[in-house]
Amino acid sequence: MQDIFDNFGIYLHVPFCSGSCGYCRFYKRAPSAQSFDEYAEAVEREIALAKAEFGALPKPETMYWGGGTPSILPEKTIARLARAFGDLLPSREWTVEVAPSSATRGRLAALKDAGVTRISMGVQSFDERTLKRLGRRHALKATLAAIDTVSQIGFEHFSIDLIFGAEGQTPDEWLADMERAAKCPVDHISAYCLEFESATSCCAGRPPNKDCEKSEREGDFLELAMSRLPELGFERYEISNYAKSPESRCLHNLSVWHMARWLGFGPAAASQFGGRRFANIADFDKWLAAVRAGKPERVDIVSLDDETLFADALIFGLRMAEGVNLRTLRARFPSARCEKYLRTIGELKSEGLLEADGDTVRLTPRGTLVADAVAVELL
Repeated sequence: MQDIFDNFGIYLHVPFCSGSCGYCRFYKRAPSAQSFDEYAEAVEREIALAKAEFGALPKPETMYWGGGTPSILPEKTIARLARAFGDLLPSREWTVEVAPSSATRGRLAALKDAGVTRISMGVQSFDERTLKRLGRRHALKATLAAIDTVSQIGFEHFSIDLIFGAEGQTPDEWLADMERAAKCPVDHISAYCLEFESATSCCAGRPPNKDCEKSEREGDFLELAMSRLPELGFERYEISNYAKSPESRCLHNLSVWHMARWLGFGPAAASQFGGRRFANIADFDKWLAAVRAGKPERVDIVSLDDETLFADALIFGLRMAEGVNLRTLRARFPSARCEKYLRTIGELKSEGLLEADGDTVRLTPRGTLVADAVAVELL
């Protein structure tokens, strides 16, 4: 099997969402029947433009449809988009994010028929009060019905997302969420602590104009996840992600974290391909007009070199429970000045935030609680 950093993936950003949750920073807009058709037509055109620009593309190992809410797409649009990718459909894993409120049997069946292998459902909580604090529009009844439907249709892998850190949420409520999730027919659980600005920390359920700092309370919740989910049969393989087996891990995300290659389609979709990192403009109308004109509008364009990729692979690699192997990084990125990181790594080890096993460096349990701060020190 090839090294994971040799993988190639496809990301499709589906920008449509029926509402806006306060903690979500991803680009989205309300849908309409016309916009569904415009979107599908533009994705078809964007795929053709990518093939003209880059030539023969590799066969993707993975595909990921994120959002927004991909499960809000009509069944006919799902089928149309699947046909559009054609020879770019993935060989190993195809993940689609769904929301309980839009995960109907018809849409899920359409995803299954298209070849989707992995469903990722944004459950967030099994507690009605926590759902309200988070601004989620689905009720617990809809969540349970959607979980049953996914199970009945029979996808190869099924993941659910949980959120901790909503204002007023108690440790007992968080434990109850994890225990209920583990009883569901899933083989993967993601446990996120969200904030308004970065979708990575502590402020879900709080007004966005208030100062948000990580607190001991959120650290306690993270520690509860790190201890309880493994007891429930889910091994932590990344700071926020737990799987029942290595085969249950999200291969697409692993490829991204290991700085592999991927092409993004749709407004706001990011890419790392052809020696560059870039994103499509995060505006549906401007994205649509640019694609129709045959000139995709891209932003945040970065030329990639060994120095940049070494730093990113190190920082994201440290999010993995297994850590990152410095010898492997040196071999992948031989022009990088890796020595400049060694002093900082040594300091972080002396502070008890990193530990080493030969050439492999990983976060300690204490370092995991302040992983963002460790990343800043390495920048």
